[in-house]
Amino acid sequence: MKTITRNSKNFLAAVAAVCLASVAVVAHADEAANGVPARTVHYSDLDINTPAGAAVLYARIRNAAQQVCGDVDSRQLAVAAAAKACVNRAVYSSVRSVNSPKLTSVYNSHAGATRQPINLAADR
Repeated sequence: MKTITRNSKNFLAAVAAVCLASVAVVAHADEAANGVPARTVHYSDLDINTPAGAAVLYARIRNAAQQVCGDVDSRQLAVAAAAKACVNRAVYSSVRSVNSPKLTSVYNSHAGATRQPINLAADR
């Protein structure tokens, strides 16, 4: 009976080790695939078909991008430039993926000449 218990403990330890190893591999693979941290922005509480709702969503997207991209106000010019470029890419891709005319309009009004405007496909 003692041998069965010891074998059971060894088996459980081996299963736990395999589970931990697989979690570590999945986490590493996910990090390597994404390359950057991500933040989910919820907007189910907003009506993004109104200018006010779209403006609030834009602010949330920009805020989340600034949180994950680093210090855009760094005194180190290379760090600040990289962070600003990251924020611009994150905001651009987020707004584009929402695919809302009002949000796109808000983005384009903030984008100015320094950022790429988004053009939506026309509905037929």
